[in-house]
Amino acid sequence: MQIWRNIRDKLRQAWYRRDNQRLMILVMVGISLIAGIGVGMYRNWFQEEPVIVAPQVSLEELEAVVQERVQGVIADFYPWVLDGPIQLVTVEPPQSVLPQPTEIKPETASDPQLSFEHLIWPAQGSIATPFGWYRHPVYGDWRFNAGLEFDVTDDTIRTVLPGKVIAVNSNGLETELVIDHGSGWVSTYRSIKGIQVGPGEMVKQNQNIALPESTGRVFFGLTHNGEPVNPQAFLH
Repeated sequence: MQIWRNIRDKLRQAWYRRDNQRLMILVMVGISLIAGIGVGMYRNWFQEEPVIVAPQVSLEELEAVVQERVQGVIADFYPWVLDGPIQLVTVEPPQSVLPQPTEIKPETASDPQLSFEHLIWPAQGSIATPFGWYRHPVYGDWRFNAGLEFDVTDDTIRTVLPGKVIAVNSNGLETELVIDHGSGWVSTYRSIKGIQVGPGEMVKQNQNIALPESTGRVFFGLTHNGEPVNPQAFLH
């Protein structure tokens, strides 16, 4: 206690001295500045930033917000979608079937290979009109024959190759039968009657399919990819 009094007396005596007043003022101002800076730094060091806590949103509330936003976008940019009834559709991804290691690789289906080495005649008889351009015996004009016309001496019309019947057509004057042999080859029979096969039916080679008309004149045509081919080059 006595020591504190001695210090206080000395400070008081120094204060009353004119030479020491300025020094004491500067010392006190310096101490105040240092104390203020220290307090400010202390507050900055220990000031914690506020923790932002996200609001808890349930899945149902999130779905409702998303649906509302989507409907708003549709209404603004695609209003015609809302004109009709809305139907929710669930798209399921296709199921990929992986082959088993022990399975044999399936062969790729291909058209049967045709052999024209044993192409038979469609009927017994002689060729009345060959393939190509000819002068009509009655009208005298030039006409193109896309096949062969036979003077048939038998009562049977046969298939020249195996295949599938794809059409049976009639225009009231004559009837034609069309057979697809695969690989782009098609045969056509006209001026026939008593057809024994129908569309979609498979036929074999040398199978009886029809009878010749009463005139005995039968047309046979052969095309490849829609283009007429001379059948006489293959008939044996």
